[in-house]
Amino acid sequence: MSALPHRLDRTIHIGATPDTVFRFFTDTPRWAAWWGAGSTIDARPGGPLLIRYPNGIEVAGQVVEVQAPGRIVFTLGLSAASRSHPGARR
Repeated sequence: MSALPHRLDRTIHIGATPDTVFRFFTDTPRWAAWWGAGSTIDARPGGPLLIRYPNGIEVAGQVVEVQAPGRIVFTLGLSAASRSHPGARR
């Protein structure tokens, strides 16, 4: 994997236990309920992930690191099919 010129680090405080929140990042049915039907995640290092937005845009990535229940690191970018989608921002 090559280094990218940009990085986003984000901290969000949620009124739930770490275990509950972490399952939304590691369990495909919860991931899809959050992101949209057809979204998937294989929450292992090297595992693929896909987010399908209702407008037809897809973003894809790969899980890099998992440290339950407090940390998951993944890459994310527009899928090849979505780069030419009329709703995709450039």
